[in-house]
Amino acid sequence: MNSHWVEHDGKRVFIADFRGFETNSSGLQQECEDIKAELTKQPLKSVRSISVVEGTVGTPEILRVFKNLLPYTSKYVAKRAAVGLTGGRRKFIDVIDKLSGGTHFVTFDTLPEALEWIVKDS
Repeated sequence: MNSHWVEHDGKRVFIADFRGFETNSSGLQQECEDIKAELTKQPLKSVRSISVVEGTVGTPEILRVFKNLLPYTSKYVAKRAAVGLTGGRRKFIDVIDKLSGGTHFVTFDTLPEALEWIVKDS
């Protein structure tokens, strides 16, 4: 599993690492299964999560994998951000937001920016 936990300013943050899957939906699916197994260990609505998607292409199959993941992870995620969506790809976040089940993504250009935002209590 590429995804992992980090600590930032004394708070735990889950980095959902979807970097470099390009159009490999089966590899992405396996990463998503590993993420589900990890989040199951956490209390509901307790996870601060940053999805890093650089190098993964929003094909219909990739979007289907994300569509299947989001309703599950939304049970556990209290706050979420996304990094790696530039230019026209940022429009994909609107589609993903609709699938997220209420915990919307805030997009950032860099991981350090996302980390600073996600650890602040809202």
